[in-house]
Amino acid sequence: MRKRLIAGLICLGLLVGCNGEPSYGGLSFITYNYTPWDLDWIRITDREGNFAATSSIGAGGGEGSVSCCYRLKGTDFKVRWTGGDGEELRKHMYDGKFDEVMFNKETPVHFPPSAIPPGDGPLYLELHIYPDEHMEIALSRKLLGQVRIPIVDATRWLYSQHRDALQNYRDSSEVRRVVAKVAKTAWIKYRIEDKQDMRQYMYLYFTVASNFDDDPEIAAVLAKPERKPGDFAKAVGSMSEEKIARLKATGTAPGDKNG
Repeated sequence: MRKRLIAGLICLGLLVGCNGEPSYGGLSFITYNYTPWDLDWIRITDREGNFAATSSIGAGGGEGSVSCCYRLKGTDFKVRWTGGDGEELRKHMYDGKFDEVMFNKETPVHFPPSAIPPGDGPLYLELHIYPDEHMEIALSRKLLGQVRIPIVDATRWLYSQHRDALQNYRDSSEVRRVVAKVAKTAWIKYRIEDKQDMRQYMYLYFTVASNFDDDPEIAAVLAKPERKPGDFAKAVGSMSEEKIARLKATGTAPGDKNG
């Protein structure tokens, strides 16, 4: 009976010590960075000092960058992370001011006791850093397909489909950093998370007008309480050529690098 009980608790990911805290072992650590910042390193630590860490996560990125193997315990953690605006960091690589434009932050994260996903593959501890810099933790057996805000996808799509509109950008890395800045507004103001919605949001921003959401019709679509994933993309896809031309003529220049 005791062995069956222990086996059941392991399957649920709730094998606990005397203090009743969950313990997770054999973890591979991955960070999803939805902020506009390029991150130098990220370290998550439990109350006993156990930690998991990773490094070099670009703005909007993180999928596939894994480190292992770690054990963490408990429900309350601290995340120390350092980084900065990638373009500013690039400017100051050799003038002695690099450290001045870097930030160092510490963020508390709560992770309730969670079941370990079934399967035999690696167990991934996912740290999702949102545009407003709040953080969420999840456990997964999947390395790919866990992105919650498709910043990299939107960048790749934009660069492949509308490169002519990006002549003022040095390369795709600079485009991605600005996409991450724009995505911050898109998520905080409108909770844009759907892949097609994000692509069309970037299409309007980078090829039509940077202030496209000042248009009353577009603003109304974005503000709809019942808006579902994909609805914004459909609304943009149904816009007439005349509507797009009016937005270009009356709006601010597309592709503002300040996001």
